[in-house]
Amino acid sequence: MSDTIQVAEVKAAQEAWCDALISISKAHAEGGLARSKPLASSVIDSAYGYQFGPVAFKPTWAKGPTTFRETSAGALSYFVGGDPAFQDSGFAIGTPGSKRSQWVKCQPEIFVIQSFGNTANAMGWVHLGAADGTKSKVDKTFGYLRDDNGNLRIVVHHSSTPFSSY
Repeated sequence: MSDTIQVAEVKAAQEAWCDALISISKAHAEGGLARSKPLASSVIDSAYGYQFGPVAFKPTWAKGPTTFRETSAGALSYFVGGDPAFQDSGFAIGTPGSKRSQWVKCQPEIFVIQSFGNTANAMGWVHLGAADGTKSKVDKTFGYLRDDNGNLRIVVHHSSTPFSSY
């Protein structure tokens, strides 16, 4: 357990995920898919553990038979859209709907971090803000694995909108 993932490392990974989301959204606003897709692909390659096998990824806006994204292609589609196999609108590029606004703020609010040697879990919310003033809150659970180079890799990513009663 000498290589136990530390709380500070999980917090840094969550901040890095938020920073990457904002960068992808900005790249899309400045240059569409031509700029955002390569950046999103690079982020997925460096932050997620798809090179080890399937990642348990359940995105917020996913639905139907493509709800779960065990491949990097599925994750890329979810982040930026543009893949007819998944029919995603691209969560990372901005707010939903016809008048999309890029994300300009992303702040994790972590409620619990569990660390078990070279794995860790974090659960909480991510607060998002768009350029047009739209605000959103998303439930997030991330599971991390430390790779052979010491980097944390996301191997579980569950995301959903918070429950509300009617």
